[in-house]
Amino acid sequence: MGRSTPLRGRSDHLSLGLAVLRRTVRSGQSGTVLVTGEPGMGKSALLDALTCEAAPLGFVIGRSAVDEIARTTPGAPLLMALRSGPLASAGAGAGEIAELDGLSARPLTFMDRIGEILERAAADTPVLIAVDDVQWADQLSRTALSALPGWLAGHPLVWVFTSRDADCPVFRDLTARTTPSTPVTVVPLAALGRDDVLQIARDRLGRPPSEPVRRMLDGVGGSPFLAVQLLEGLLRAAARGEPADRVPDEFIAGVRRSLAGLDPAAADVVRMASVLGRTFAVDEMAELLAPRHDHASVATGVEAALASGLLGTLGHRIGFRHDLVRETVYGALSDGARRRFHRGCAAFLIDGGHSPLEAAPHARLSVTPDDEACVRILRDAAEEAVPALPETAGKLVTEAFRLLRPGSRTWRETGEHCVDVLGRVQRAADAVQLAETLLRRTSEPEATARIQVLMSRALWLTGNLGDSVERIGRVLALPGISPALRARLEAARALALTGHDATAARAVAPAALQQARAVDDREAMVLALQAVGEVGRNSGHHVDAMTAFRELRQLEGVNHVAGEIIELQLLDRYEESEALIAAALADARDEVEAVRPSLLSAQMWHDFNLSRLDDAESGARALISMSHELGGHVYELDAVVVHASVSALRGEWEQAKRLVADRESRSRADDGIRKPSLRLMRGWFAAAEGRPADAVDILAPVLYTARESRTCWPWWPGWTRLLLAIGTAAGDERFAKEALTLAEEGAARNPGIASYEGIAYQTQGLARADLTLLERAADTLGRSPRPELQAGGAADYGKLLAARGRRAEAAVHFDRAWAIYERMGARPAQDSLHRAARKAGIRRPEWSAGAGNARPTHGWAALTDAETRVAALISAGHTNRSAAAELGVSPNTVGTHLRSVFAKLDVNSRVQLVNAHRNRTDETFGIR
Repeated sequence: MGRSTPLRGRSDHLSLGLAVLRRTVRSGQSGTVLVTGEPGMGKSALLDALTCEAAPLGFVIGRSAVDEIARTTPGAPLLMALRSGPLASAGAGAGEIAELDGLSARPLTFMDRIGEILERAAADTPVLIAVDDVQWADQLSRTALSALPGWLAGHPLVWVFTSRDADCPVFRDLTARTTPSTPVTVVPLAALGRDDVLQIARDRLGRPPSEPVRRMLDGVGGSPFLAVQLLEGLLRAAARGEPADRVPDEFIAGVRRSLAGLDPAAADVVRMASVLGRTFAVDEMAELLAPRHDHASVATGVEAALASGLLGTLGHRIGFRHDLVRETVYGALSDGARRRFHRGCAAFLIDGGHSPLEAAPHARLSVTPDDEACVRILRDAAEEAVPALPETAGKLVTEAFRLLRPGSRTWRETGEHCVDVLGRVQRAADAVQLAETLLRRTSEPEATARIQVLMSRALWLTGNLGDSVERIGRVLALPGISPALRARLEAARALALTGHDATAARAVAPAALQQARAVDDREAMVLALQAVGEVGRNSGHHVDAMTAFRELRQLEGVNHVAGEIIELQLLDRYEESEALIAAALADARDEVEAVRPSLLSAQMWHDFNLSRLDDAESGARALISMSHELGGHVYELDAVVVHASVSALRGEWEQAKRLVADRESRSRADDGIRKPSLRLMRGWFAAAEGRPADAVDILAPVLYTARESRTCWPWWPGWTRLLLAIGTAAGDERFAKEALTLAEEGAARNPGIASYEGIAYQTQGLARADLTLLERAADTLGRSPRPELQAGGAADYGKLLAARGRRAEAAVHFDRAWAIYERMGARPAQDSLHRAARKAGIRRPEWSAGAGNARPTHGWAALTDAETRVAALISAGHTNRSAAAELGVSPNTVGTHLRSVFAKLDVNSRVQLVNAHRNRTDETFGIR
C-alpha cells in the first residue's frame, strides 16, 4: 500500500473511509465513520491514513485524541480539533476559539458556537473532524460528538471517530440516529489474518520469517502494532546477538531500556509526561518538576527524551507518539511515585489558574484518606461540573465524601454539599441515602434541619412526598432550630404537601411564605413561592399561581420565568406570554443555558395552544432531542404529550399512540397515576377508537382525583369538554356529571377568562342540550385566543342548531368551525363536522375536496410551514445559526427541521436541497 506497515491487510477498511470522503466531495453530503477495535489493531494508523488521503481531496482537517487521564476536561477533544492544523485558520480565529473555553458550563451554547465555526469552514471546503479514542470522552464531548453530526446534516462534513469499545456512548448514539442525511459507516478492525501478519514480517525482516518466528507471530493475536513491536525486538536482539523475548515482554523491556538509559531529569520528564496525560511545553514541564530539577536540567532532559524516541514533537508541543508507550511508562511507576506526580500535576494546574475540573483527575489519583486539600479540589470540580457534566459532578462529589472518615473535620460539611449536588444532578435516590447516613451521625438540631431541607428536595424528585412531610414534621418538633431554618423547613413541607395532600397544602403554603418573608430568608422564600405557585396551578387558581411565579422570577431571575409564562397562557394572556419569552431569551445572557429547555417548553405550549401545530410539533421534537442529548428529561414528558396531541389532531393516531407507549415504557409503574397527562392521552385514544367504556375506565382515576391532583392537567381548558363527551357516549352519568362540575369550578376559579367561562357554558349546554347555553359558549369562546376552542364552540352550537332544524344558522357556524379546523389541519374534527353537515342536509362540495386528506409524507407538500421556511432560508445560503436568528429559534431547532426536510424531499445534502428548491421555483414560474 505504500503506507505504514500496521495498515497491511487494512485496504478494505481504508476503502470504506475513502468512499465517505469522496462522496462528500462529490455531493456535499455529510458522513460519519466509526472505527472500532482493540488496542493495537491499527485504529490510529487507519485514522492517519484517512487524514492523509483527505488533504489531497481538498478537506481542511481538525484532528485530536482523547486522553484517559484528562478526560474530565469538558469539550477538550473538539477544542483541540478546532485548534489543529488548517481548520484553525479556516474555521475561527484564536479569540473565538478561546471564548469556547469559557462555555463548558453551557453545553448548548458550546455546541451552537462550534456548529457555527464548522458551518463557516464547510461553506468553502469540505471539513474532516477526526477524534481518536472517543471511549474516554468527557460528558460534554460525548454529547457534542453525538449531536453535532445531526445538527450539521447536509454540510460537507465528515466525522471519523475511533473507539476501543464498539458500544461506547458516542458510537451507540450515532448509530441509533443514523438517517439517509446522516449516514454512519462502521469499520470494525478485527485481528489481522495470518497471511497479513506474515507479509508484515517479510516487509520488516527483508525475508520470509523462520518457523520459530512464525510461531511467535501467531501469538500476537493478529495485532498489527504488537506484530511490528515483536519484529523490531527481534531485529534489535539479533543485532545484539541475543535471543528474542515474548512479544509483550519485548515491548515493555524496550520501553524500560530506553527509560533506563536516560539521566534522572530526562527519566522524570518521561514519567511526568505519562502522568500529565497530554502534550506540554518545556516551561510547563520545568514547573511540574520543580524543585526536584532546575529549568536547565529539564530542558536538557526533554531533548534527551526526544532523542530516545519515547517522546516526540506534536506541532509546537511535546508528547507521546503512541498511547501504548505512555501506558507502559505509567504502568511501571510505583504507587508512591504515581501519587507524587499526580499531586504535582494537580497543584500545577490549580496554581496556573486552570479550573478545578481540569485538576480533578490528578487529585483523584493522588489522594489519600482524609486528604482535605484534594477533597476541596474534587468538591470545587463537582460544583463546576453541575451545569454541563451532571454525571461527572455526581461521581466527583461522591468520591470526595468517601475519602473522608466520619471523624474528619469537614466530613459533615462535605456530606451536606454532596447531598445538595446529588439532588441538583437528579441522583435523588443517592442523595436521600447519603442524607440518611448524615442524619444517623448528627444530633445537633441546626445540622439536622439543614440536612432535612436538602433531603426534601431529593424526596420531591423521587415522589416520596408523604415520607418528606413526615420527616420534616419530626425535625420541626426539635428545639433549638434557628428561625431561618425553621422557615425553610415549613416551606419545604408546604411544597411536599402540594403533591401529597392538596387540601393541607392550600392551608399551609401561604403561612410558610409569610414566615419566610418575616425572617427574610431567600432560600425559604424560593421554596415557599414554589409551593404557593404549585397550589394555585394544581387547583386551577391561575391568578394566584401567576402572582407567586412572577414574584419567584423577580427573586430568582430568568431561571424561574417558565412558570409565569405558562400561567399567562392559562389566563389567555398570550401577547404577554410571547413578549416574556422574547424578553427572557434576550435577558438571560449567561443564564440562558439553564433556562433554554424551559423556555423552549413554554414556547412549545404557546404555539400548541394557539393551534400553530407545525411549530408546536417542531418545538416538541427539538425538546425531545435536547432531552436525549443533554440527559435531562424534566420537560420531555410535556414534549411527548404535545407531539402526540398534534399527531392525534391531524388524525395520525398510530404515531400518537407510539409516542405515548414509548414514553410509558420508560416510566415507573405508578406513572399512570402520577403522570395524568399520559393517562388522559390513552383515554383520548380509546374514545377515538370507539371504546368509550374503556376510556372511562382509563380516565376515572384522573377525573375523580382532580381536586387532589399534584398537577393541573384535569383543569386544562378543553379536557373537560372531551371528558363530558366520553362519559355521555359511555352512558356513565356520574362520570359526565363530574366532568361538568370540574368545568364549572374551573370557570369559577378563573372569572373573566374566556377559555374557562366558554368551556363551562359549552359543557352545560351539551349536558342539557340547551341552545341558549351553547350560543353563549360560542360567543364566549369566540373571544378566546385559542382557535381550537373557538372552533369547538361553533361546531357544537351548529350541530344542535342543525338537530333542531335551523339549517341556515347551523351552516354559518359550521363554516366558521371548518375554516379554523382547515387552518389547523385537524382532519378528524373536519370529518366529524362533514358528517354532521351531511346528516343535516347541508351541502358543502368544497369541503369534500379537503376533508380527510392527509398531508403527504414526501415531497414539498409534506413540509410543515416551519420546515418550508427553513428550507427556503438554507437554500438562500443561510447557515443554521443565521437561519435560527432569522426565525427566532435555536440552531439545533433548525437542525431538527433540516433533517426532516432532507427525509421528506429525499435529499442528503444542502447542495441537493438548493437544487431541489431551484427546480421547484422554476416549475412554479413555468421555467423549463
